[in-house]
Amino acid sequence: MEENKRDLFLHDWVLEEIKAQYSKEFNEIKINKFGIEDSQIDGLFPDVIFGNYGQTVMLGEVEVDSTINSESIERWKLIQNLGISLIIFVPKVKLKIVRDMCWENKLIEKVKVSFFSVEIPLK
Repeated sequence: MEENKRDLFLHDWVLEEIKAQYSKEFNEIKINKFGIEDSQIDGLFPDVIFGNYGQTVMLGEVEVDSTINSESIERWKLIQNLGISLIIFVPKVKLKIVRDMCWENKLIEKVKVSFFSVEIPLK
């Protein structure tokens, strides 16, 4: 249970960081935190919806250790079928695993896989 809480916190924290980082590139960024589905596109609720001037430009999914599984693959396929660019953000240590999963499921040419890392400097 404790790991789930940590993963949920990390998921939502990464969403906020993505929103802040990409706000220079996109003037509309909507996020769906874990368990809160505020923003949808064609009945789906991707983690991030990137837009410019009323047009959806890209969709994003944030995955953490506990969400990298076959259910995620099915969700990526559904979202990718919308015909909008999809980027999947994963922990740096899971990058190869997720790329392999995309390869095995014929998604590698249809999605972009990016990574995040959390580093806490100790002084």
